[in-house]
Parts: sequence; structure tokens; C-alpha cells
Amino acid sequence: MLANPAEDSAPVSRSSPHPIISRTVKGLRYDVFDAAGNPRPGYEGPLRYLEGLRKPDLRALDDQMEATLREMGVTYGLPQGEQAQPWMCDLLPHVFTVAEWQRVTAGVIQRIRAFEMFLRDIYGKREILRDGVVPVHPVLGSPHYEGASIGLPLPRDAYLHLSGICLTRNAEGQLAVKEHHLSRASGISYMVQNRRALASVLPALFEENAVSSLADTLSPVVEVLRSLVEPRWEEPSAVLLSPGTEDPLYSEHSFLARRMGIPLVQGGDLLVLDDHVYLKTVRGLKRVDVIYNHVADAKLDSLVFRTGSTEGVPGVVHCLRRGTVKLVNALGSQLADDASLLCVAPQIIRYYLREAPILPAIRTYWLGDLDQREMVLENLDGYRIRSIFASNFSSAMASSAEEITRLVRKRPGNYIAQPLERAGEEDDLLEQDHIVFALRHAEDRYEVFPGALTRVFSRRQEKREWISKDSWVPALSLEAEAEAAQSWTRNALEAHHPSREVTSRVAESFYWMGRYLERAYHQAYLIQAIETLESEELNVEERKLYQPMWNRLLPPLETTAGESRRSITTRADRYRLVLVPEPGTVVRTFTRAVANAESIRESLSPEALATLNRLRELFRRTRFRENLPEEECGQIARRLSETVIESIPQFFAIAERTVLGDDGWRFCEAGEMLERAIITAHAVRSISRSLVRPPLATEIQLSAFLRLLGTRDAYRRVYQMRAEPGPVIELLFRHPESPRSVLRCLTACAELLRKSAAPDQAGAGTALNGIESLIHQIKRIDWNEQLRLSLEGEGVDKRGRPLEGIEKLLAHLTECTLGIHHLISDGFLSHQAFIAESVQPMLLG
Repeated sequence: MLANPAEDSAPVSRSSPHPIISRTVKGLRYDVFDAAGNPRPGYEGPLRYLEGLRKPDLRALDDQMEATLREMGVTYGLPQGEQAQPWMCDLLPHVFTVAEWQRVTAGVIQRIRAFEMFLRDIYGKREILRDGVVPVHPVLGSPHYEGASIGLPLPRDAYLHLSGICLTRNAEGQLAVKEHHLSRASGISYMVQNRRALASVLPALFEENAVSSLADTLSPVVEVLRSLVEPRWEEPSAVLLSPGTEDPLYSEHSFLARRMGIPLVQGGDLLVLDDHVYLKTVRGLKRVDVIYNHVADAKLDSLVFRTGSTEGVPGVVHCLRRGTVKLVNALGSQLADDASLLCVAPQIIRYYLREAPILPAIRTYWLGDLDQREMVLENLDGYRIRSIFASNFSSAMASSAEEITRLVRKRPGNYIAQPLERAGEEDDLLEQDHIVFALRHAEDRYEVFPGALTRVFSRRQEKREWISKDSWVPALSLEAEAEAAQSWTRNALEAHHPSREVTSRVAESFYWMGRYLERAYHQAYLIQAIETLESEELNVEERKLYQPMWNRLLPPLETTAGESRRSITTRADRYRLVLVPEPGTVVRTFTRAVANAESIRESLSPEALATLNRLRELFRRTRFRENLPEEECGQIARRLSETVIESIPQFFAIAERTVLGDDGWRFCEAGEMLERAIITAHAVRSISRSLVRPPLATEIQLSAFLRLLGTRDAYRRVYQMRAEPGPVIELLFRHPESPRSVLRCLTACAELLRKSAAPDQAGAGTALNGIESLIHQIKRIDWNEQLRLSLEGEGVDKRGRPLEGIEKLLAHLTECTLGIHHLISDGFLSHQAFIAESVQPMLLG
């Protein structure tokens, strides 16, 4: 991101005895070394260990770190094409000393308490404004000020429950406040995952250094969320509200929801009914008690704030006013993040706490003030201009001086300026900051998590790239760690966790992921089997016998705008079918499966996601090229197909061991089974004409047909005879043990759906009855009798073409199998108005 690891292998300076052992030491010498060039306290161990490694080993470790984070699915930023920006973590951690961390802890808690009192005052009596301690305009004129918050009940009488504060070193070398992240504590997941990645890549570092653990960081957060609801007979239900997959921090939202064990929802997953907020699940509507909110206040409720926004939940503010749902952090708390308040933060602390600020703030100028604005614009190169909206980690601007000046003069009140000053040498190219997080417990008690999200930036205004670091806090004493572990063990034993609810959106993503993965597997298996048959098993004459059926065996597309141009006849065709990003190809089908997986990553394990990510990386590295020789086309198509048919079963096997077997995963398996049934029915129908009309299918054609579906060995074990039409259809449609049998797939699909159906869910009952009806119909068919009568039966299809008996029957069964999708969609995935009987509202009058 900031530098090439190979380029960073030069010394810090010719006079320094310490080589560059990370991406960031060259620009951050002040933070790592003292004036004499010796390591600062805490850095001796990591530096000694890393300096003992050879340069090629360091480069390999850096590559391993990047691969580890990629396999963990850690990303940040808006997608670039189909790929989000990768997250980067340095090999050298940042180390806080004991004294430094004690001061940080005390300063963070002091500042959160002061701004908690500030928010209560501003949305209450406004005494600080009446006393003239802070100016009125930056507060009441702030875009973050929400008048709708006045009079709203507060969860446990507090606005701020989980907060963050960004620190950096000022010109005197002290840690000072750079930004507030009090209302949106963004970055917790990256702090935890940096630790996980570094411990995975360099476990020896942690064996030699005592570092406070971050493993249980999110356990107390879940307990605090549930404690906000008054005790009742059932356990409170909490959800994490995210703007959606296009949000730069969606990766963080997914990780938090997964580790906290609560549903990750979007605005469309919730609805307001009878003064309560409900979650749309596959079992009906379930009441929500606590919303852990990551949507901006202005987009939270389109009925109150910004109209047209789909990120929030219409009517949720009314529920907040009625007290039927709790919001963390409370509505209106975003005012505390307004960067213009950094200028008056010392006055706020002194006014409410009667204390001097423990942590200073970086000198900040609010450009809504005319004198300060002109002073800054006269020397723009000496300041970093920031928006007062400190969302998504950073509010720094990366524009030309002319563009910055234009924006500032257009809306001066929306910007602040901070001098480009820091401790260290003038030629230090980088600077770093640390976001520290704190959680409020009952009775105004705060817990500061023992770590931070450390980020390293270029000092140049126009450069916005940054990488992160793990942050080390010296470990607590053994007695303190044991007491903390005992405390959370007691809480875990006493907690009665609610059943995990799966939203209709999540279930639908699981369902389509299963369908697309099965479809991609079948396409890849078909290509691999044809390559094997052509090169190893059949001669030229035999190929002519079965080549006409190849294209008919391709799985049907869910939507088509006409006849598909897909072909599998030649090696060039198969190469295109694997790599060209167009509808119906392996890469496009797999990409759709991954897109669904990315949208529900909070419900998938990192191990399962890593399997899909490795296959996705292979497709990205192997781009389609025109006019390749036939031999090379065949080699590439076969290699990629073999990888697909190895990776997709591996994904299902890993997920079976590591993913919760809840309603979500059951829909993935149901989608897989339904897609397999559809492909099998479509394949049998595609050869039905050759079973009853000359030229009739030969034994070698039927054997090749079974080979292409991966069922030839199963046929031989079951029937122990040559391939004949009757047994072939029997095996693929009605045999209860055949892996591709339509009957077996539909039976498994129905069993999975039955486990996800609520007893009083009418739509689910309709879907299950439809599947059972089709299963019963398949069981009653005597295929040998149908073959015998096929020459006598007559009918026409949708285009008026004549159908013989078995052709007509297979066409009907295929259409019924395709129709199962609509039953599942209507009964489980699109039921917007069904309410479980246990939560039916009482209608009075």
C-alpha cells in the first residue's frame, strides 16, 4: 500500500544499527527509537526477533500476512470493480508502555464521561450554552444535531455505550486527541483481526512478550446490549444494523455480528408494526429489543429525517419514543463526533467534571469562524483540512489546494483544520494514530479494551493510503487476568442466550449460494469429464455418437433473453465456458455464489470463506485470452475445472464442520439439493427424444451420459448391467439412494425446509405440500411401462411440437421441479406479512 516490502529492506539510515524490518519503521523512527537510536521500551523483543530473520524470510512473512488477511476475508473500502480493497497489517506491532497506557485509559474515560454529560445537557436544559462556555452555532447549527432526539428515553440513561477516540502524537511527543469516534466505534473488528493475523504469522513474538489478550473483546459488548432491556420471561433479542454491502465497513459489521452471535441486518430486514420493531425471518416476524446501530442518524428513519433513504427503518424513531426498542448508541450521539467540538473539548471537560483534561487535543481550528478560516487559507500547506463528519475512520480530504479552498469557502462550517505538526525528525515520511475503544457498563463504569487500531499514513495531503498495525498493551498481572476470566465465565454461565434468528434476506443469500455452487460444480464436472472422455476413453467414431448431447446437458439458466449461445463442443468452447464473464459460464456462476457469500459473511466461518476466496483468486489470476491454441485451451479449461470440482465439495465439508447448522445453512443445503434435482431432470429430459425415436440411443451413448453426470459407477453397482433406458431413468429419477436422484434430492430438500418451518406458517406448509406432492408423483411412475407406451402417447409442447408419452411426462416433471423454487420463495423467503403466533399483536376495539 505505502511501500514495496522489497524496497523497505534498506537500512533506516547509514548511521542507524537497526535495519528496516517492517513496512513502516523508516518513516516512524521517533515512535520506535529514542534520540540515541535505541529501541523504546517494549520494542526490544519484537525488534530483536525480526532482525534475526533474513531479508527473503521477511518478504515471505509479509506475503504470508497479506495472504492470511485475504483468506480471513478482511477488507475495507468501496468495491473496486468486483474486489474490495485488501486490508494490510505491518509485521512490527505498536507497543504502549505501562505508564503511557494508564494515562490513555484515564484520559479516554474522562473524555467519554464529559461528552456523555454534554449530550444530556444539549438535548436537555442546555446550561453550557446559557453559560456561554461554548458557542451556540457549532453546536445547534451542526449537521449532527438531531432535534428529534429531545425527550427520547435513553438506554440505561446514557447516550454513549461503546465509543472510540483517535489519538496521535503532537509536536511535544505526547499522545493527543485527533478525532472523536464516540457514537460509531468503528475499527474494533480490525483491531481484533490484526491480532489474530499477527499471532498466526509470527506466533514466536507472543511467546517471548507478555501482551494483553483481545480474544474476549466482544463478549462484554453482547452482555451490555442485552442488559439494556428490562428483564422479562424471554431473553432480549439484539441485531446489528448495517447500511449494507456497499458500505466501506461492511467487512467489520460482518465480523462483529458473527463474533457476537447476533443477526446482521439491513433496513429492509426490519419493519415497524404495532409500535414495535420486527425482524423478518424465515419463521415469520420476530420482535427486536436492541439495535446496535451503524447507520448514520440522518438516515435512520426516512419518516423523520432524510426522505428516500433505504438504509434505515421507517418508524423506528416512534418506537424509540415509545420505549419498545433500544438503540446503541442513542439517537443524537453523533453530535459528539462533530470535529468542530475538538476546539472546545477542554472547556467541556472542565465545565462538567471540574478537572483539567488528561489528554490534550491536536490544535484544531473551526473554519466556520472567519478569522480562523482566513488564517488557514493563507497557509494551506501547513494544515490538514478535515470534514467535521468523521465517518468511516477518517475525515481527511485528498484534493488539490484549489479544490479544498473552493469547498471550504462554499460551506466553511463543515470543515476544520489541524496543523501538520508531529514529534520526530523533519524527514519522517509517515505518521500514525491509534483508535482506542471503551465500553460502558452499569453504574457509569467504563472498560477500555487493552489494544487499539493503529494506522500508519503518509504525511502528504494528497496520499490517502494507509496500513495498520497490531497494538500491544502490557499484560495484566496473573491475578487480574484470572479475575477477569472468572467474571466473564460467570456471566456466560448465567446467560440464557436466545435462539439465533435468520432473516429472510440471509436465508435467500444462502439459498442462492447453494444453487450457484452446485451449478458451477456441475458445469466444471461436465467439462472435466468431456476432456477425460476425449483424451482417454473414446475414439473418433465413438465421439460422434455422443457429441450432439453435450450442449443439452448444460444446466438451465434461471433467466434468458433468448437462446443461450453457450457451447461445449470444442476445446475453445469449453475454455470460453470456463473463463468468459458472461451468463452461464463457470466463472460467472461462481462469482454470483461468492457475491451471495460476501453478503452473509457474518454467518459463514472464516475457514469456509477462505476456500471460496482461494478459488476466486485463481480465477482473477487466470484471465480469458482470445485466439489461444486448442491444446492450450483444453489444458487451462481442464485445470480450472479440476480445481472447481475439488474446491466446492471442500467448501461444503468445511462449512459442515464450522458453520452453525441453523436455518441459514439449511437453506444453502436446500438450494444445493434443488439445483441438483433441476439439473438432473433437465438432463434426462434432454435425451428423452433419443430414447423413443430413431436413431435410438446406444449403450455407449447412455454410458457416456451417465459418465457426464457422475453416476456411471452408481449405475453399475445398483444394476450390474449395461446401460439401458429404463434403468437409467429409474436411477436418475426415482432411486432413493442414487446421489443425483431427483427423488432423493427433493426428499432431502423437504426435510431441510421442514426444520425451518414454524408450526403456524401457512406459506411454508404450502411449499412443503407442493414438494411432497411431486415426490409422491415420482414414486408412482413405472418407467418401464412409460417406455413401452411412449410410442402410443401423443401431445404437443408449448411450441406446438408433438410429444411422445415419456417426453411429455419428463417435460411435466421438469417443469414441476423448476416450480419448486417459486414455492420456496413464496413460502419462506418473500413472506412479508406473516407474524408468528407467539408475537401476534392484540387488536383492541
